[in-house]
Amino acid sequence: MSTIVLVLVATGLLMSVVGSFAPVFVAEAYVVAVAVAQPVGVALAVAAAVVVGQTLGKLVVLVCARAAPPADGAGRRAWLDRLRARTERWRAARAGSGPARAGGWLRRHVASVDRWTVDAMARPRAPLVVAVSGAVGLPPLLVVTVYAGRSTMPTSWFAAACAAGRGARMLTLALVPGLAGGLAFL
Repeated sequence: MSTIVLVLVATGLLMSVVGSFAPVFVAEAYVVAVAVAQPVGVALAVAAAVVVGQTLGKLVVLVCARAAPPADGAGRRAWLDRLRARTERWRAARAGSGPARAGGWLRRHVASVDRWTVDAMARPRAPLVVAVSGAVGLPPLLVVTVYAGRSTMPTSWFAAACAAGRGARMLTLALVPGLAGGLAFL
């Protein structure tokens, strides 16, 4: 492998690990940019590095969510409850007191997705939810990872489902620009 390929792969790996904790890097844009500018083999290698990096990063988030001490005997996490309360206070302050700015439909929709995700993580279909989240992005994989940390899903199942979902997404993004004649549809 040439030096540029190693740099692209290492950058994709590092960027995706960091982006797993704090979504400041858009791994999808990086994979598409590499797919447009480099041969398909390089794009696939970068996509594979991104999948490995994101899976490792999400595993760290999962382990941290599981290691947090429970707030009560029901298995709830104190830090997650504080984060949720802080988020609600921020949303209430930003929305103001009037219902016109409150975004009632969006708030109800987010609440229903939240309830659905919590319910899905408690069932045998939890790996499917993780894989779909990794492939489609809804619900966001970071949120699903925290919910998976609260569930009893085995870590190996989570890792396999996360890698499968992110692999499908990144494989598609690495191949589509080459199939479209080098044009990225952004």
